[in-house]
Amino acid sequence: MTLSPPKFKTDPFFNLEDKWIQTAPQEITHCYDQGEGLPVLLLHGSGSGTSAAMTWWQNIPHLSQSYRAIAFDSIGYGETVNDPDSTYGIKQWGDHTLRLMDALNIEKAWLMGSSLGGWIALQLALDHPERIYGVISIGTGGAKQIDKTKAAPTAKPQNTLSEALIKQDLQKNICNDAMVCDTLVRLRYQAALKEQAGGLRPTLLAARDRDRIHFALDFEGLAKLTLPVLLIHGVNDKVVPLSRSLELLNVMPSADAHFYSQAGHWPHIGKAREFNELVNSYIQHNS
Repeated sequence: MTLSPPKFKTDPFFNLEDKWIQTAPQEITHCYDQGEGLPVLLLHGSGSGTSAAMTWWQNIPHLSQSYRAIAFDSIGYGETVNDPDSTYGIKQWGDHTLRLMDALNIEKAWLMGSSLGGWIALQLALDHPERIYGVISIGTGGAKQIDKTKAAPTAKPQNTLSEALIKQDLQKNICNDAMVCDTLVRLRYQAALKEQAGGLRPTLLAARDRDRIHFALDFEGLAKLTLPVLLIHGVNDKVVPLSRSLELLNVMPSADAHFYSQAGHWPHIGKAREFNELVNSYIQHNS
């Protein structure tokens, strides 16, 4: 069955061209596919209003000068359409990545992931090393979390979604106020509202948190990984502590690391120029 793409067009602010790839009978993946040569797949995180465009618009133009840069919305996020009965989790998001590679006739690729995307990328490197050249992991979590289901429940204050809240979140994660313009705030807020209206976000977050307990990264497996891995982390990251990348660095003999001062959870945005040059050089020297 051939699906029709949704009536959606990425805002001109991001300067990206929409593409739609059918990746399963009831699944059409929204992506951006620019450049030629060695394929580099870009995996976004799980923040409110996230998408491929929101995550990678500062990186795709530079990477596509040397590589085939492919950023896509994972199932459950952005504009990708998938079966309403889909299940979610690290394995499922990884399988979706492989389906996209297959649909694009990509046998092997570099993976670059931010936050949740880095966790997915590292898990794919463990499960399917034959499909992966290497991994660039940005502020990645995925370490095992203690199961607190038996603990006494504690009420968490819920912040009402607003442009002010979105702006605060962007400033915290980017750590470069010059990048946090009114247009970016508005677009992220609109995406978060759409996401909220869809009602799927609690399911996605529950799947992520479940896997942090029951399907965390296998440190023993990572210790045997021979693929090149670059761990990138902002020193001022308030979402995933720097210590997480230090743990991964100590575990993986094939890993290198670069830590950005005065950078938050998204150094690929806040430090875009330096970041793009680093990634370009790392892939060149390890391909």
